[in-house]
Amino acid sequence: MSSNKEAGLLAAASKDLQCDKTRRRQEQEERLILTAWQNMQNSLSEDSRAPGLPQSFLAKQRQSTQARRALSPRLEPR
Repeated sequence: MSSNKEAGLLAAASKDLQCDKTRRRQEQEERLILTAWQNMQNSLSEDSRAPGLPQSFLAKQRQSTQARRALSPRLEPR
């Protein structure tokens, strides 16, 4: 009977450890997401202070793609 209790205690401890790992992983992912949003917000606020008209996200993506293509001839469209 004592081995059943020990097995039950070990299973419970293992489950608790797994729950703790899952909770820590979720918290870390939430922190990373919040940091990414804050960085994006800071970037957008810096862009809004730049001279000229504000640009949409897609317009900025087109500009960065065109700049990369200008720097690398193998990425030019065919």
